[in-house]
Amino acid sequence: MGILVEKNEEKSKLQERIAADLRERASRTSGLDDDDDDDVDLEEDSAYIEGTHRSHGSAIFWIVLVVLALISLGIIFFLK
Repeated sequence: MGILVEKNEEKSKLQERIAADLRERASRTSGLDDDDDDDVDLEEDSAYIEGTHRSHGSAIFWIVLVVLALISLGIIFFLK
């Protein structure tokens, strides 16, 4: 089902009602009001990162290994 809108018409009344309803539902489900100017603090959400570290040498090793595997597969299939 579609709504026919002429080029000179920006939005139909039905589209405006649907957009207003969706905005109202989104603000209701998000738990944030338009009057709420507080920033969201994500410090508690980042606790899962504690005790982890970035991989340095092993990442390069795996990249080289994957490249060599792709080259060998290419040689096997294309030079057969």
